[in-house]
Amino acid sequence: MLIPEHKFLVEKVFQVDETKDKKHKFQRIILKKPGYTDELGEKIGKDDFFECRAWNKKLNEIPVLKSGDKVKALLALQGTCHLDITNGQEFYYTQFTIRKIQLL
Repeated sequence: MLIPEHKFLVEKVFQVDETKDKKHKFQRIILKKPGYTDELGEKIGKDDFFECRAWNKKLNEIPVLKSGDKVKALLALQGTCHLDITNGQEFYYTQFTIRKIQLL
């Protein structure tokens, strides 16, 4: 599911990594959506943080990012359910994938 484009601050950028089977490369990027401010400019909401990933060919399309950069990003939200075979319990996992990101 695509989420409409939003503006974020880059909180942290990790090195490119690869999956355990070495079939895919990805990069983790933490994006911050600052908390809301009132009409007087006082902060009234908490900051939101999103761990996002760029995969494979998208890595070539991402600009060089650093903490503090202002960006506009189009994200895809994916959710899955997994069964832990050791204890039989289900757990849920949500992932944000970067479809497009540009510096502002």
